[in-house]
Parts: sequence; structure tokens; C-alpha cells
Amino acid sequence: MTAFTANNDRVAVVTGAAGGLGTAFALRLAAAGHTLVLTDVAACDALAARIEAEGRRAIALPCDLSDPADVARFAASVLERVGKVDVLVNNAAFMPMAPLSAISASLWRQIMTVNVDAPFLLAQAFSTGMIERGWGRIVNLASSTVWGPPPGMSAYASSKMAVIGLTRALASELGSHGITVNAISPGLTRHPGSAANLPPEAFEAVRARQFIPRTEEPDDLTGALAFLVSDDARFVTGQVMNVDGGGFGF
Repeated sequence: MTAFTANNDRVAVVTGAAGGLGTAFALRLAAAGHTLVLTDVAACDALAARIEAEGRRAIALPCDLSDPADVARFAASVLERVGKVDVLVNNAAFMPMAPLSAISASLWRQIMTVNVDAPFLLAQAFSTGMIERGWGRIVNLASSTVWGPPPGMSAYASSKMAVIGLTRALASELGSHGITVNAISPGLTRHPGSAANLPPEAFEAVRARQFIPRTEEPDDLTGALAFLVSDDARFVTGQVMNVDGGGFGF
């Protein structure tokens, strides 16, 4: 195994880093000086190489967030190879669309495992070191679907409302230790994954309901993340930041 030791910079873990939002988040954090740990079920090696080529430090470690045992293995590997985690961005999500009648118990459980259990387990694993150092940032990804869920999103919207509850609860428990916990709630965002799975009419319908009448892009969310993980946000915790062009709904 190649040795990888973090320098004195803050170390950020980004889940779902191979996707459109995760990649944008990772690049923004790298530009701000963070050392990156990138994880996804898909390979993140090219993104890590890109960040390294731009003069920052990054490592790609795969993890299957639907498997709690693999989440535990990943967390242990991160601490072994990097030594600490200062910023945790729980970006990865599983978002199948299915009518209520088609959601099996196993599908429901998979959605909850990826979207709720994994963020909890990672926060549990990395917050211990944050408490010891008296500083930490945890940012979860909620969704505008919780405010106006469309048909076929009952399980996903439920999982994201659970993320909001988790955000509030962790903020309460960790606030006295110098750790803030917040959530970003994006609207429908166009990236290669969403564009491949949703028809153009879906983006147009959402765009038409927004106060800012254009489709959201991943870079529209990176400023919110940069603020929430910064020292400027030291008194902001337990909050859900809606970054959806004023849409406040799917």
C-alpha cells in the first residue's frame, strides 16, 4: 500500500466524488487548500490525479456505502493512511424513482442504508478525532424533494428528510466540541448522471418554477459548501441551506 500522509492542511472526505456534484465539491475544496479523500463505488483515480496535477493533494479510496461493513473498512483505511479528517461531505445518494406500489422492503432499506445510515456511520467514525482536535465540519446533502416531492420519490424524499433530522441531532450533540453540522438542499441539478436519467421536460418544469430562471449546475452549490466548511461559518450549525434558485421544491 502506498503511504499517504496528510500535511498540516485540513483533510476533507467527499463521498460520491465520481458524480457531478461530488466532483465539483472536491475541486472547490482542493482549490481552497484542502487535502482530499475521494470515495465512490465508481473510480475516482482520474479526479485525484487532476487535483494532484493542480498542486493539491488527493487520494481515491473506493467504498460501497450500501454495505455498513465496507463503510467501517473505508473509515479505518482513511484514518490509517491520512491520519485525520477535518471535513466530511456526505454527498453520495441513491435516488431510484419508483411508485409506492413498486417499492419493496429491500429497495427501501437500500435507499436508507446509502442515504442515511452511511452519513451517520461516517460522522460517528470521524467525529471522534474532530472532538479531540476541537474543530470539525460535517455537511450533508438534503434535497428540495422534501419540500415538494413528486410522484415516485416517496422513499428518496423520506431518506432526505431523515438526513435533515440527522443534521439537527448531530449539530446538537457536537456543537460544544467546535464541530458544526449543516445540510445543503439543492434543487434539480443538471450533471451527466441526472441528464442521462431524466427527460429534458423535468429540467424545464423545475426551471420554470424557480425565481432564477435557469437550470441549476454543480458549480452553483460549491460556494455554499466553501462557506459552511470555513471558519466564517463557525456560528452556523444545524441549518439547511436551500440552494435551488428560489424554487423551494422539485
